[in-house]
Amino acid sequence: MTSVSCPKCKKHMSVFDVVCFHCGFIMTDEERDRQLKEQENQRQEDELRERSPKPETFKHPREHKMSRKINTISFGLFKLGWDELVVPLIIVLLIMIVAMIMFL
Repeated sequence: MTSVSCPKCKKHMSVFDVVCFHCGFIMTDEERDRQLKEQENQRQEDELRERSPKPETFKHPREHKMSRKINTISFGLFKLGWDELVVPLIIVLLIMIVAMIMFL
């Protein structure tokens, strides 16, 4: 059951109550409808906020201490990490080894 708050004393009262039990304020239908719409809007905003992904979910956590330590090292103007430098270097070395074997 949904509850609304009394505009005068700010205590909760039922949607079906016309008079506040605490202060005797008479709630009009317009006031009740306005509060119900505000509550619905707030509920929708909360649901959207809960559904939206947080930025931390997109970051891949590094599993090992060494991996975290290596990733903090950056080289050059473009701030290339260790992984971005090692993989192409290994590929170039393998190509050079294969080329040397072919010429022998």
